Amino acid sequence: MIFDTSYSDKETTKKINHSVGSPYSWKERWKLRGIGSRRMTVHDISEDYKKYMNADHYISTASIELRPKGIIIHFRHKLQAYSWVMPFDSLTIHSSDSLKLECDGKYIKFNEPGNDKFIRQMIDLSKNS
Repeated sequence: MIFDTSYSDKETTKKINHSVGSPYSWKERWKLRGIGSRRMTVHDISEDYKKYMNADHYISTASIELRPKGIIIHFRHKLQAYSWVMPFDSLTIHSSDSLKLECDGKYIKFNEPGNDKFIRQMIDLSKNS
């Protein structure tokens, strides 16, 4: 599910926290050695969600945030900020030369992840939940 997170909204925050858990505390972030990926270039995205990404002639980027019960993919389109919430129980991770994340029949594909440690950490957390 994608949320418009351009402005702080208590209802949106509640829905996100209910779906993937509250943000990690400072101590938990320290233990995990970070909870966010570097920016990655989006190679492809589900047809339904292309309206949220930049036009074809722009490079689209996104980053991933770990949460206790899932992940959030953060990206921008024009002046709007969006957060795509993916709970671990419906998330499928395909990692080889590229990274493909699927949730509820929708997907996003990154062509050059370059975040090997982060991706391994994300896969481990998804298996443990």
